[in-house]
Amino acid sequence: MDHLYWLDQIQPSQRSLVGDNPFNLSQMAQQGYPVLPGFVLAAPALREFLETYPWEEPLFAELLSSSVHLNVDDPRQLKAIAQHIREEMMAAKLPQQWINNLAIAAQQLNSPGLILSPSVTLPKNTPSPLKFSGLVESYVCRCDPEEIALGVLQTWAELFRARSLLYWQRSRIELRSLNLAVVVQPLHPAITSGTLTYTQAHCEIQATWGLALSIKLGEAIPDWYQIQSDSGNAIAQILGNKHLSYELRVNPTSRDEFTAEISLPSPYRCLQPYVVSDEQQQEFALKPRELEILGAIARDLGSHLDRHFILEWTLAKATEQSPAQIYITGVEVGTPLSSLGIRPPLDPPPAPKSAPITAIEGEEMPQMILGTAAAKGVAVGLAYCIPSPTEVLENIPPGRILIAKEIVPHWLHIVRQAAAVVTEAGGMTSHAAILAREFGIPAVVGAAGVTQAIATATEICVNGDTGEIFVLPAGTVQPSLERSPHPLASAVSEPHPMPLPESDPVTASSAQPFPTATQLMVNLSHPSSLDRITDAYLDGVGLLRSEMMALEIFQSEDPYQWCDRHKSQEFIHRISEPLKRVAKFFFPRPVFYRSLDLRGYDLPGLRSPGQTSINPSRSAQTLGVHGAFSYLLDPALFDLELETLAKLQQEGLTNLRLIIPFVRTVEEFIFCRNRVQQFKLDSVRDFQLWIMAEVPSALFLIPDYVQAGVQGISIGTNDLTQLLLAADRENQQMSQVFDPRHPAVMRAIHQLIQTAKAAGIPCAICGGAPTRYPETIDTLVRWGIDGISVEPEAIVRTHQAIARSEHRILLETARRDSGDCPF
Repeated sequence: MDHLYWLDQIQPSQRSLVGDNPFNLSQMAQQGYPVLPGFVLAAPALREFLETYPWEEPLFAELLSSSVHLNVDDPRQLKAIAQHIREEMMAAKLPQQWINNLAIAAQQLNSPGLILSPSVTLPKNTPSPLKFSGLVESYVCRCDPEEIALGVLQTWAELFRARSLLYWQRSRIELRSLNLAVVVQPLHPAITSGTLTYTQAHCEIQATWGLALSIKLGEAIPDWYQIQSDSGNAIAQILGNKHLSYELRVNPTSRDEFTAEISLPSPYRCLQPYVVSDEQQQEFALKPRELEILGAIARDLGSHLDRHFILEWTLAKATEQSPAQIYITGVEVGTPLSSLGIRPPLDPPPAPKSAPITAIEGEEMPQMILGTAAAKGVAVGLAYCIPSPTEVLENIPPGRILIAKEIVPHWLHIVRQAAAVVTEAGGMTSHAAILAREFGIPAVVGAAGVTQAIATATEICVNGDTGEIFVLPAGTVQPSLERSPHPLASAVSEPHPMPLPESDPVTASSAQPFPTATQLMVNLSHPSSLDRITDAYLDGVGLLRSEMMALEIFQSEDPYQWCDRHKSQEFIHRISEPLKRVAKFFFPRPVFYRSLDLRGYDLPGLRSPGQTSINPSRSAQTLGVHGAFSYLLDPALFDLELETLAKLQQEGLTNLRLIIPFVRTVEEFIFCRNRVQQFKLDSVRDFQLWIMAEVPSALFLIPDYVQAGVQGISIGTNDLTQLLLAADRENQQMSQVFDPRHPAVMRAIHQLIQTAKAAGIPCAICGGAPTRYPETIDTLVRWGIDGISVEPEAIVRTHQAIARSEHRILLETARRDSGDCPF
């Protein structure tokens, strides 16, 4: 077998065979950095296997050599094809000689466990997405020949998941242009693990006990450290919440381990969780000396590379007798500063003559502005500065990076075509952040002074992972919209870039096979997001925001102008289409549609209902005329929504439910209930009428609401938090105060859950807290929440957190019943 390359011996000419990450690790190892040893099964092995294996279907032999086109707009067909391909691959057998060679190489790593990591690359001058991180999963197995062979097949099969096929096609990448190698490294018993993010100004380090899988699955909040890149001096550190970790499973017959095993995604089935001791939970995972070593590695590497990078590391013992050592296990180049005109990277491959960006020795650092990372991904392009929220936006070329004080919802059609979004105001719950995450584009918010610092047509790089905005040297961005061979320029050429979410959904048949008692649902704003949840295990839509879809219709007009006789039917027709798409996609699972909650700044011409004056004040965000009270003043728009729901019910879409937003009083709800009854929505057996529990008055009125006809509540943590804490969620300066984990907020949530249970109605949560703070999920489940609805990016980790919490509760109950409870 000629396709194995040891990680410390890879040459520049072999880079395309192994991929960027293994090549960079090899270059680091050859220069003395403490890289975890291993070997690479190079990309040609997959092609040879597909071409020589005796497939029953000839198509499989041509998967990576033909231009296969799939209809990715048909989710069921895509999922069926992807599942068929993967089942065939998993049933295949590697040649015995390959298995023997892999086993001999693995034995030299001297470890009971192995981790197999995919390395996806494209040939030179081929258009490529910005990064593949998160698209294909790693695989953990024991150092056993058959398990290693199965792990290789499992890793190869990741290339053909529905989400992967969708991504390749939407990114205009043909399968035949892909190279997939497999990196094999030992899985030593880890003392602590984490990541290091390097910039010229500072390094940020995350650390948790044991393997870093608990961070990936959202089950631990890592310790956070910030040190100066040049001196290594500590700037700040914050103790995390590291109550759970993972290690290689030794005895699969243990009851505890079996319980944990069935809740893990299949790539990690041979791992087992363990509870970190109370003493360790109160300790920082890194000692000062270890922090100093990591800082020294980053500082030295940064002086060679002069670029932003992320290191994955672990502190482990290679053997029981050897001392603990920090190993570098992975490296990801996020924004190469060398590509921005600094110094060339370590031992770079020769650049083609047509490369759009050149390395200039000794050039000054590009200007950098720092904000809050709000939506993941990296984009390079031409800035388009919007000086005022009231500006009417027309003829903005696709692929531009929007720079504005704030993004208002009626810019929806512009944001959908943008490569990235940057704003001066706002936080993680702002319109800019929500829209960017919805459409899968990078976003940075709270970047002070950015509209003054960056002018239209300036060439910039936006890093939604770190919150950095770089001003690039002139000539970096190619002026045409043709796809560029340079990876950083690809965001400019694609009108609808698709940076991968942090945690991409996977098929219910593999990673999420076990249903949970707590319902898992998704928050959506637009049907275009359905492509990102094709394979997700979901019980329905917990929150379908109406504003984005409606404002796409209103554009910059006063919504109430659509209520006259001539335009009302057009509105019903146009709002029906996106609603119908979502309802059909999930049928018969419920879709909870939240009626319009237009606020004063949503549209420049929005007037208060029942008045003729325009009210664009930002104070109308929360305390102005909106939500249920606006229906009471002028029910015209609400009636159009009800008529639309009635129309879709008549077409057979009986899975639509209704949530009334921002209900302050029982009288407001009764008014809405009466309008619902006038349109006979409640005549459909499965219809339910809920309210958002986001105004603090709900803490005292749940029994009265139920008596008036409320059939369920959904907790909106964003408004509830800012009203309880008097903290404007759009004010960047108050971001430290706006925290849904505050004891007052958590006690309010607990009270709402308990009061709803006592009243006999379901209680769900659809605010941002479970997405941003996954450690709250265990608490919510223990309190008895009926459903948790999260953003698409958080579906997988939320399901895993729910399953784990429920299994722990069952295990604790069983122990108590059997008298084995240790406390």
